Amino acid sequence: MSEASPAAPLTRGHKKKARTRALLLDTALEVLAEQGEGFSVTDIVARAGVAHGTFYNYFPDREQLVDALVPHVVERFAEQMAGEVTETDPAARFAQISARALEAATDDQRAVRVALRLDALQRGLLVAGPLAHLRQDLVDGHARGRFRGPIDDGTLDVVLGALLLAGRRIADGETAPSYRRRVVERLLLALGVDADDAAPLAAASVERAPSTPG
Repeated sequence: MSEASPAAPLTRGHKKKARTRALLLDTALEVLAEQGEGFSVTDIVARAGVAHGTFYNYFPDREQLVDALVPHVVERFAEQMAGEVTETDPAARFAQISARALEAATDDQRAVRVALRLDALQRGLLVAGPLAHLRQDLVDGHARGRFRGPIDDGTLDVVLGALLLAGRRIADGETAPSYRRRVVERLLLALGVDADDAAPLAAASVERAPSTPG
C-alpha cells in the first residue's frame, strides 16, 4: 500500500479565503451581539466592507452563516479552555473547569452576548462543546462522595443555567475575579460540598484560571 501524499501547503489564495471567511464570521458576531437574530446580509457586508457577491461566495444564505457560527464560537471557547485540568479530586476539577468557563466569558464578552441570543450556539457549547463533559464530572463526584444527592438532568440544568446567567452578567460588565469566585463557590455549595472546603476550592480555581492576554 502506498503512503498517503503529504498535504499540500496553503497557497496565498487559500489563506486569503480563510481570512475573508473569518472576517465574515467575526463581523457576524459583532452584528449579532448588537442586534440579535434580526440582522441581514446587508448588515454583515456593510460592516465587513465587502460586496454582497463576496458573502455569497462563502455562505449560500444567512441561515448557513448562522449555522457556521456555532462551531466557530465553540472552537474559540475551547481554545481558551484548552489548558488541561489534571485534578483527580472531582470537586477541585469541577471548580477549575467552571472557573475556566467564566474566565473565557470574561475574555470574549462579545461571543457570550451572541451565545445568549442564539439557542443553537447555547446547545453547541453545552452539548457538543467545552462544557459537555460536566455531566460525567458530576456523576464521578457523586460516586466518590464529593457531591450529595442524585446527579440527574435537574442538577445539570441548575449548573449550566447558573453558568449561562453568570456569563450574561459578565457580558454586562461584571468582570471582577471576586464575582467568578462567588459563582464557583455557590455552585460547589449547591452540590453539597462543605463550606470550609468550597471557599478555598473556588478561590484557588479562579486564581489558576488562565487569562487570555489582552
